[in-house]
Amino acid sequence: MKEPVLLINQVFVLNIVNNRIKVDMSTFSKRSIVFGVVLFLFQAMPSLAQIKPHSSIKAEDLKVVLVKDIENISDSAHHHHAHDPHKSSYKILHVHFTMVSTDSTNAGYKSVMMRVIDPSGVDIYDPASGGGLFMLNGKETPYTIKETKKYDGKFLEIDFLYKHSKHFKHGLHIIELYVDGYKIGEEHFVIK
Repeated sequence: MKEPVLLINQVFVLNIVNNRIKVDMSTFSKRSIVFGVVLFLFQAMPSLAQIKPHSSIKAEDLKVVLVKDIENISDSAHHHHAHDPHKSSYKILHVHFTMVSTDSTNAGYKSVMMRVIDPSGVDIYDPASGGGLFMLNGKETPYTIKETKKYDGKFLEIDFLYKHSKHFKHGLHIIELYVDGYKIGEEHFVIK
C-alpha cells in the first residue's frame, strides 16, 4: 500500500494540472494546452521527488488552526468591496506540534521550518513575515516561517503563528515541517 503522504501529493499535483488545463482551455489553442501541461509537469518534477524523512526526529500531535482577519472588521452595510471568490476570510495560521526524537544525540539548537503550499502549488512565503530559503535536495526551497530553539534531544513544543500578508485561498493547502533539511511532518487543510 502506498504511503498516505505520497497519495496526498499525487492528488495535489493532479488537481493543479487539472486547474491548469481548465485555464488553458479557456484562453489558448490545443497545442498551447499540451505544451503548457508538459512544461508545468517538467517544472513540478523536483517537488514530486521523494523527500527524505528525518531518521530519528518527527512531529507528533500536529494541530492546525485558522483564524479569520479580525483587524479590519467594519460595518459591512456601509462598505461595499469587490469580493474575490478565490480568497477566503482566513488570514492567520497557527500550527502546534511536539518534536520528538528517538536519538538523544540530536540535542542542540535546531532550526525548524514550516513550508505552506497554496492550492495553486505556490509556496507561501514573504521575507518580511519571517520567510526565507533553505536547501532541500540540493535546491533552494522557500519556507513560510522558521523558529530556532534549543532542543534537549527528546521533546520540544513548537508553535508557529503565521499572519498571511494577504488572505489564504480556497482549496487544499499543504503544510510541510523540516529540521536539518529533512522532513519531520506534513499536514494539510482545506478552505471551502
